[in-house]
Amino acid sequence: MKAFNTMRLDSVCENMVEFDTVEDCPSAMALAEELSHDGRVDIIGGGSNIVFSDEYHGVLVHPAILGWDVNMLENGAAEVVIGAGVELDSLVSYLASAGFWGLENLSGIPGTVGGAAVQNAGAYGQEFGDFVKYVKVWNCKEKKFEKLPKKELNYGYRFSTFKMLENSGKYIVLEVSIEVSKKFNPQLSYGPLKQISDCDNLTPVDVRDKIIAIRESKLPKVDEVGSAGSYFKNPVLDQTEWNQFCDIIREQGVEIDTVPHFVTANNMFKVPAAWLIERCDWKGKILGNAGVWHNQPLILVNATGKATANEILMLEEAIISDVKKRFGIELKPEVVRL
Repeated sequence: MKAFNTMRLDSVCENMVEFDTVEDCPSAMALAEELSHDGRVDIIGGGSNIVFSDEYHGVLVHPAILGWDVNMLENGAAEVVIGAGVELDSLVSYLASAGFWGLENLSGIPGTVGGAAVQNAGAYGQEFGDFVKYVKVWNCKEKKFEKLPKKELNYGYRFSTFKMLENSGKYIVLEVSIEVSKKFNPQLSYGPLKQISDCDNLTPVDVRDKIIAIRESKLPKVDEVGSAGSYFKNPVLDQTEWNQFCDIIREQGVEIDTVPHFVTANNMFKVPAAWLIERCDWKGKILGNAGVWHNQPLILVNATGKATANEILMLEEAIISDVKKRFGIELKPEVVRL
């Protein structure tokens, strides 16, 4: 499975089923269920948000539906219907080059469009779910195709209907419909992006180039160093939890105004997990063959190329423990364990 996970863990699985058309999904799932000894079937996309165990005892299903169709609407808008197996960054590159605004801030995020729809991938002030119209799925429980409109997808921070416990194993994402527009609408609220806000004739490609430069200055290239992207979610605290956190910070002699945070629309407080991890002195540290990236402590990496799943998970647990002891906040992994 090394080619199917960006952490580049040298894992193995018993069986894997891949299909590349929407119509083949039912027969592919029937085959997967036939091959499974205990009913264990999991869906994978680009493997950019997964930590595999060293041996996976089950059947992995990989939707490899490629291609997209662009349908122009009114006032420069367009509906784009994309196969779940399309690499997200390939789609973003095409849309930016074609002059469409919408996904350019998601440039450089590894993984597939199907994974982005499930995870609600986001970066630098944009989230994939903001642009979704509907998602076409196979309902594994009712054995039928469905189109789930945006109102039923419950998009939130790194969350969607697909991540609800009661929907575990229920859906396979096959196609995603999004709406983008050629109407000038850059999202430049993230600090470094403000530098280009005054550029004449700013294009989606300009923003994409800036995003890629920012990412390359902070993040490892997945083709050079194994990683699973942002490993932890940024904690979101309610008022009581925020007050408790502030008390702890003050006891440590830190002015709360110096702590980076963001107040959400519903008066919750989002604190960067990277800041918490760095304050616990994990930035750049290596534990066995696993490590914390030296330029961005939110990224755990296969530091030597020889890390096992257990080493990654030992590092994860050590960081969670230290942050909990120091700040009273329990970090939640963003990655999926298989």
